[in-house]
Amino acid sequence: MTNHARALTAAADRLEQAHAARDAAILDAHAAKIPQTAIAAAVRLSRMQVSRIIAAASAAVDQESRSE
Repeated sequence: MTNHARALTAAADRLEQAHAARDAAILDAHAAKIPQTAIAAAVRLSRMQVSRIIAAASAAVDQESRSE
């Protein structure tokens, strides 16, 4: 693997970790009943993007509970 490829892979890994941390913070804020518009403004996303993140997490929880 070249140095460029390693750097790109490392950057992609950091980005994935940052998205996971952001999504966890969004879910925590949502659980604390903070309005989605306020969450969206804080994380610089649209309200629709925040809504999709919340919906995806909810669907994952639902899927997990069905498989148990």
